Amino acid sequence: MSGLQRFVPKEQELLSGILYRIGYWISHVDDTDEGDESEQIEHRQLMGSLQKISKAAKAGALVNEMASESLRQEQSWGRWQDMNDAILDDVSFAATLVKGQGTPEEYNVFSKACMMIATSVAHAFREEPDNMPENDGYFSWLAEKANNLVMSLTDKEGMKDLNVSPEEDNALHALWDILRK
Repeated sequence: MSGLQRFVPKEQELLSGILYRIGYWISHVDDTDEGDESEQIEHRQLMGSLQKISKAAKAGALVNEMASESLRQEQSWGRWQDMNDAILDDVSFAATLVKGQGTPEEYNVFSKACMMIATSVAHAFREEPDNMPENDGYFSWLAEKANNLVMSLTDKEGMKDLNVSPEEDNALHALWDILRK
């Protein structure tokens, strides 16, 4: 049995929404801007990330289905957003489920998908006073990759260049700590 079918319905519900909830949580972990421009940009980034994961052959059946269900269940987004006070506990439980009923490769892909979504949403909007959206061009992508090679993730000043606020940086580290256990 592959995908979500191996889990009981309550576990399927958790796994279906966890990727969406991670993106929503990162988007709302800080409140440094006025208005909802950053949330709109970050939501589009979340949707794009879920689309990519849902179609990625290397993601495997389980993670593909988790991302697809996150996208398909739009009627659940509001309910999932309201549940985000316990997001880290739920990520921990989801990780335990995937570890216990999946393969090591499935867990590896699951943890990478969680971090990919969180990181891409965090990078989607500059949380600085000028509130400039990230440039989507090739050279912006290349510069970001170069910055990732030279900068340590613990360098708070360096994270400004990657559009990540201190709150987002702390949240990314908390998420990573849960996933690597």
